[in-house]
Amino acid sequence: MNITDLIQSFFGGDGAARLGQAAGLDLASAQRALGVGLPLQLDALADHAATPGGPAQIAEAIENLPRFGSVQEALGAADGAQNLRQAGELLGPVLLGNRSGAVAQTVAEQTGVPTGPAQHLMGMALPLLLSLLGQRGVNAGNVTSMLGGLKGTLGGLGGLLGAGAAAGLGAAGLGAAGLGAAGLGSVGLGKGEAADHTRDHVHVPDIQAPAVGVPSMATPSSTPAVAAAGAAGALSAEGMLEFLRGQFSGEAAERIGAAAGFSGNAGRRATQAALPLVLNALVQKGRTEAGATDLLNLARPFESLTDSSGHLNTATLNDAAETARIEGQGRGLLGGLFGNVEGLSGRLGTALGGSGASAGRLLALMTPLVLALLGSRARAGNLGAAGLSGLLGGMGGGLAGLLPTGLSSLGALLGAGGAAGVAAASAAGAAARASVPAAPVTTTPVTTAPVTPVPPAPPERERRGGFPWWIIPLLALLLLGGCWLVNRQPAATTGTATTTTDPAASILVSNPSSDANLPPEPFTMSGTGPAGVALTIQDEGQEVATATVGEDGNWSADLPAPTVGEHTYTVEGGSARSEFKVNVTDAGADASTDGTTDAATGDAATDDGATGEAVTGEATSGFTIAAPAADAQLPAGGFTMNGTGTPGEELELFEDGTSLGKITVGEDGTWTFDVPSPAAGQRGYAVRGPDGTELGTVSATVAEADANASAANCTKDYTLSITDGQTVSEPFRFGGVGQGEGYGVTVKRGDRTIGTKDIPLDATCGWSYQSKPGAGTISYEVRPLGDAAAEPLSRVTLTVGN
Repeated sequence: MNITDLIQSFFGGDGAARLGQAAGLDLASAQRALGVGLPLQLDALADHAATPGGPAQIAEAIENLPRFGSVQEALGAADGAQNLRQAGELLGPVLLGNRSGAVAQTVAEQTGVPTGPAQHLMGMALPLLLSLLGQRGVNAGNVTSMLGGLKGTLGGLGGLLGAGAAAGLGAAGLGAAGLGAAGLGSVGLGKGEAADHTRDHVHVPDIQAPAVGVPSMATPSSTPAVAAAGAAGALSAEGMLEFLRGQFSGEAAERIGAAAGFSGNAGRRATQAALPLVLNALVQKGRTEAGATDLLNLARPFESLTDSSGHLNTATLNDAAETARIEGQGRGLLGGLFGNVEGLSGRLGTALGGSGASAGRLLALMTPLVLALLGSRARAGNLGAAGLSGLLGGMGGGLAGLLPTGLSSLGALLGAGGAAGVAAASAAGAAARASVPAAPVTTTPVTTAPVTPVPPAPPERERRGGFPWWIIPLLALLLLGGCWLVNRQPAATTGTATTTTDPAASILVSNPSSDANLPPEPFTMSGTGPAGVALTIQDEGQEVATATVGEDGNWSADLPAPTVGEHTYTVEGGSARSEFKVNVTDAGADASTDGTTDAATGDAATDDGATGEAVTGEATSGFTIAAPAADAQLPAGGFTMNGTGTPGEELELFEDGTSLGKITVGEDGTWTFDVPSPAAGQRGYAVRGPDGTELGTVSATVAEADANASAANCTKDYTLSITDGQTVSEPFRFGGVGQGEGYGVTVKRGDRTIGTKDIPLDATCGWSYQSKPGAGTISYEVRPLGDAAAEPLSRVTLTVGN
C-alpha cells in the first residue's frame, strides 16, 4: 500500500467521522476539510523539510509521537482529542511556520466549514499525520526526499475524502465513493496484508454491522453470524464510552442543551457535562444483575429515540410536545437513579453558570436518551443482564475523562472512582486508557494495485502508560522551533504594537485591562499570542468565544454581554493560559434613595442619616437583601433570609431559578423567609417583584452536612416554608424541619391522587421537596413518614402559573 492509499485508509470512513465529531463537524464536512487540509499540511511539511534544521525538527516530532494504529485508538485514550489538539497547537507553528493558521483558513474558505472547527480538526490531524509518516519509515535521513516526492501529488485527496466521497456515502461508510484501489483497508497494512485484500474481485453487498462508531462494510468473508460476533465483541467499556461521547457531541449536543434551556456552545458543553453524571447513576444501578435487568426494562420504552443503526435520533427533539413527553418520562426516573436530584441539579447548574432548573431539565432529557442508546447497543450485541452489568462495571473508571475541560470539579459527583480520575487528570494532564477495540475492518474488493515499496517502520519503543509523556518532548521541540520562527519574522517597526512571535510565549490580554469596570454590554477582547494558535475564551469556566492568533501575533474576539457582577475570564491556547477579572456594573443601578439599607452593615438608614434605627412604613421605599451577606459561608441546613421592601408588596424568591414561594413585605417595610435545606455548594438567590422584575440577588455557599451527624435524634417542631393559596412559578421547592424519620408528600389534582413521595429528614433535621406539576391548581398533603392514614400535618393548594 503506497503512502497515498495509506493516508486515505487512515483518515477515511470512521476515522473522518471520529475526528469530525471531536471537532463538532458532521462526516461530510470532516471529509471535505481533510481532503483539502491534509495535502496543504504535507506540502508545508515538505517545504519545511527543505530548510536548514527542518529535517531534524520533523524527525524529532515523529520520534516522540506515539505510533497511533488508528484514529479511533488516538481518540480512545483519556482526553484523546484534547491531547491531539494540544500537540497540533505545539507543532503547527514550528513545522508549518506561517502556514499553520493559513491551512485552517484555506480549508474554511474552500469547504464552507467554520474556521474554528477547521482549526481544531487540522490541529488534531497534524500529529496523526506525522505518526503515520513515522510508521512508514520517515526519519531524519530520508524526510527531505520522501516529503519532497509527495509535494504537490496529493491534490486528489480533495476528491477522495471530500465532496466526491460525501456524494456517494451510504450507511456503510465510504464504500464505492471513489477510493479506488485504496478502499478502506486496515491501517498500517504490510505488503502481504495488502495483497490478501486484493485476491477476490467479486463485489460483495454492504452488510450493516451494529458496532460501536460509524458502521462499516463487511469483508468478503463476513457472514451475519460473524458480523454479530464482531458487534458483541465491540461492546467493550472503552468502546461504549467513546461511542456515547460521539453521540452527545457537536450539533446533537447543542440541540439537547437548547431543549433544556442552554444555548449554542453552552448547550453543547452542558450536554457533555451531564453525560458522565447520567452514566454514573446507571453504572451504580447496574452493578448487580438485578439492577441491570431493571435498566434493560427501563430502556425498552425509549427504543424510538434511536434509529435503525442504533444511533441517537435527535429529530424527536424538533417536536416540542415530544420533547416535553421525554422530559416528563425522564423526571419520573431521576428520583430512583440519582437520589438527591435537587442537590445534583443545583451543583451542575452552578458549574455550568446556569440554573438548577435548567440542569434538572437537562438530566431529565439525557436519562432517556442514554438509556435508549445503551438498550439499543445491548440488543445489537445480544447482551443480557449479566453482560450489561459487566459492561457498565468497566465504564466507571472512565467517566471522569468525559468531563469537558474546566469542569473537573464535577468529578466529585462521580463517586470515589470519578474523583480519583479527576485528581489524576488534574495532576498529569490526561490518563491513557486501553485503546478502543476497532469495529470489524471492512473493504471493497478491487483489482490489484501496484504497491510502492516503503522502508520498514522502525521497531516501536516501549512507551509509558498513564500521562501522555509524548507531549513533554514536544515542548522542547517547541522551544527549538521558536528560535526558527523568530529568525524568520520581520523585525517590528518602532511605534507599532508589541507582538508575540515565539510560540512558547504567553497569551496576553491587552483589552480590557484586568479589574476594569465594564457596562453589561457586548465587548471586544484582544491581545497577543503565538501565531496560528487557536484560543478558547471562558467566562467562569463556560466557553463564550474562540479566536485564532494571526500571523502578526495579534488576536481579537467579540464577547457576549456579561451579567452584572465580577467575572473571571480565562484565555487558553496551546500550553499557555491567561486569566484576569473584570467588574460589570450597571450605571443605572448606582442611584440610591433615602431609606435604603446600608450594604455593609445591613442597618436601615434614616432620612437624615443621624441614627441607625430602622424606620417603618413608607420611609423604607427601596428593596434590599440584608441577610445573608453577599458570598456568605453558611452552615448546612436551612437558613433565614431577610431585608426591606415596599410595605404590602408581594414578592417571589428564587433559588438557582427554582421558586421557593411568595413573600409579603410587612407593614414595617421588612420581610423574612425561612429557606428550607438547600443542597450544599454555591447557591444563587433572586427576588422578583409582582411584575417579574428582578429586584435583588445574592450568592452564598452552603456547607456540606457533618459526616457524623444523624437525623435519628431530630426533635424539632414541624414547619412548612410555603403557605396555602399561593400562585407560584414552576419548578418550585418547599420544605422545612421536623422530627421522626421524615415526611410523606401526597400530590393531588382535585380529589385524584397523582403521586406520592417519601422524604427522610437530612442530618440537619431538614426536609425538602421540589415539584414541576404543570400549570393549574394542585394540592400537597404532608404526613409523618410511614403513616399514610394519619391526618395531614399540612394541606396546601397552589396555583401554578403558565
